[in-house]
Amino acid sequence: MQDIQNGRFNSHFEGRYQKQPERRMRGKGFWIAIVLTIAALVIVVAIIQARYAKPAARNIPELPPPHAVANVNAPSPVELSASFREVAKAVKPAVVFISVEGVESEGPILGPRRREGAGSGFIVTDDGYILTNNHVVGGANKINVTLADGRKFKAEVIGADRETDLAVIKIDAAGLPTAVLGDSDEVEQGDWVLALGSPFGLQQTLTAGIVSATGRELSDSQFNRYIQTDASINPGNSGGPLVNMQGQVIGINTMILTGGPFNQGNIGIGFAIASNVARGVFDQLVRGGKVTRGYLGVFVQQLDEARANLVGLEPNTGVFVAGLTNDNSPAAKAGIQKMDVITAYDGKPVKAPRDLTDAVAATAVGKTVRVDFIRNGQPQSVTVQIAERPGPEIASQANPPDFDIPSPGPEQGEQGERPGRLGILGQTVTREMGARMKLKEPSGVLVMSVQPGSPASEAGIEHGDVIHSVGRNSVKSVEELVEALKAIPDGGKVAIEIERGGRITFVTVAFE
Repeated sequence: MQDIQNGRFNSHFEGRYQKQPERRMRGKGFWIAIVLTIAALVIVVAIIQARYAKPAARNIPELPPPHAVANVNAPSPVELSASFREVAKAVKPAVVFISVEGVESEGPILGPRRREGAGSGFIVTDDGYILTNNHVVGGANKINVTLADGRKFKAEVIGADRETDLAVIKIDAAGLPTAVLGDSDEVEQGDWVLALGSPFGLQQTLTAGIVSATGRELSDSQFNRYIQTDASINPGNSGGPLVNMQGQVIGINTMILTGGPFNQGNIGIGFAIASNVARGVFDQLVRGGKVTRGYLGVFVQQLDEARANLVGLEPNTGVFVAGLTNDNSPAAKAGIQKMDVITAYDGKPVKAPRDLTDAVAATAVGKTVRVDFIRNGQPQSVTVQIAERPGPEIASQANPPDFDIPSPGPEQGEQGERPGRLGILGQTVTREMGARMKLKEPSGVLVMSVQPGSPASEAGIEHGDVIHSVGRNSVKSVEELVEALKAIPDGGKVAIEIERGGRITFVTVAFE
């Protein structure tokens, strides 16, 4: 009995407590479901709030308080005035007033007419050598020089260089005060400078300003990198010195920008030839009466994105040869061709057209140098014997005579000869037209007119240009030009080869 009862008791006991875990499990599941439901509701509410609620205010940054960004001990107005006075006293005795007389031909009826002009200059040697501008004394029959102390002298031209607009004249005198040429490479934007000269004939005038910029490249000369200044420069200042606060001449005042044909005075933008350029030109003019420069005979352009794509290279890895000056140039004789990319000259890397221009110009005439270039993706090199650069008047004679380009007739537009994407009216160049125009390449599309604001206009394509290729596609007719333009995607850029005035060049055209 006992065993049975114990057995029953045990069985009953176990039975009661075997069912309790199941009840606990059911209780936990209930609470888990409740928690998940609440979490889901919270997430749904958050999504709704994020969608419809107003965005939170942005974290607006605060500007830092004023603080010094440059450690400068600025002089007082009195100290600055004293510096100007000292520089003026040191340099003014060497500054001269130049008046010239020339003869202009007026034809057989009126006869010759005397031309008068004036400018400035400064003495650089105590025996009377004077630096000035070529445009001050060029073409003059008589040159009169007035010194700071009032003495007057006749002067003769020792030599002139039209490329840099510099000239050296000389007066017969000794023991003269001189100005000192400084190092223009040390000039920086923001430097105080003084301009001296004779604006509008007012002799011994001093103006002050700062260096507005250095290394300015202007279209009038490929051998000058001008110093720009806001020191007042006016007609008559030409040839006078631009001086730093150590009393050194760091530039020769040469030109100004004006506000139009009726405002020829200073508007705050003047330019001076760097003294380091003047030093080299002076030496050659005094020694030989002229300046000789090396000559390679290539037309080069920046290797921008469009021209780089044309030759399959990375941009700015060299300079793009747009063409050769003629078949007898040193480059042509050495085998350099159009669309080569020059990467080094005489062992020095070339990255920009100005790098090559300066290096070639500084090379002695007759010297043999190595030129490295890339053609069709393959590096090559040649040796070139550098010739003497022809003067600007000789170079201009190489251009063919002007060709009378006919005006477009209304039927040309009707015939679909207007490539709309480019924005020009074009005409296919016939063999006879090519011969009359003396084209280097006797076929292409003659630009009859250019629509203002068009891609062609923005790229600088002009009336009278002849288009020879678009990218890598040769163009010999209007129809081929239209087809080549269709391949250029919107937003793309392409190099277009044109011939202008006997010269081949490439322009980059962007299509929006």
